[in-house]
Amino acid sequence: MRSGLRFVFLAATAALSHAATAAIVTPAALNGWSGTASGASTTAITTTFPNAGNGSAEITLNDGTGKVGWFYILPTPVALSTFTSGTYDWWRDSASTNPAIQAPAYALWIDNDCNAATTGDRAYLVYEPYYQTTANAPTNQWVTETVAPASVVWQAGGGVPWSTQPISAYMAGTATGGTAINGSSCIIGVLAFAGSGWMGMFHGAVDNVTLSAGGTELVNANFETAASAAAGTVAVPTLGEWGLALTAMLLGGLGVWRRRPGARG
Repeated sequence: MRSGLRFVFLAATAALSHAATAAIVTPAALNGWSGTASGASTTAITTTFPNAGNGSAEITLNDGTGKVGWFYILPTPVALSTFTSGTYDWWRDSASTNPAIQAPAYALWIDNDCNAATTGDRAYLVYEPYYQTTANAPTNQWVTETVAPASVVWQAGGGVPWSTQPISAYMAGTATGGTAINGSSCIIGVLAFAGSGWMGMFHGAVDNVTLSAGGTELVNANFETAASAAAGTVAVPTLGEWGLALTAMLLGGLGVWRRRPGARG
């Protein structure tokens, strides 16, 4: 199940900017979100699995090489100590043949020292439904996951031994295993993803990805094929140092997500 997430990023140009809150994300107006598929996989905002509107981000993994991610980079990072909650919806089609415990995951992208000038110390805190409950993933229905400080995550990147610990341990600086992540580390992005090592075929979707810190909602992404007239527009702020350093991601560099040896599935 574990993902050895390795992402490759390019320097950005000053002309690019992202929305701080993308209420409606459409193919024509991604509002700072980017979707990528590699290996034997595809992803797009479609009407196949409608949710809270007419669409969602559909995911198809044809075999174990497939991997898909939907990414958003915060224009201004926030301290991990201020993390309040995250949520996302996922759907697993009953036609899926990969292990029944597997469902789309959620991750916080972390800069350990909160320094935009250094990039080698970034890692992910990955939330997977399986590590909250060992039950098989429900099929043919939308499931809402709530990611809280008490939620169990594992760290991808940073060269530390694999373990599952609550987010609150990282927030308090008490996480074990030699991790450098603590409350002063910054959340610089969020992603919803699926794949790699998921032997068999997976078909499903993600939607309604949120992130709140300090009691303030920073991200709210409802994936739709088109924005309704009532949805209005979302202001797009000018990026600061962090946004300019992190935009123009090379999203094709999803890397290899490896399952933990001995994990079910």
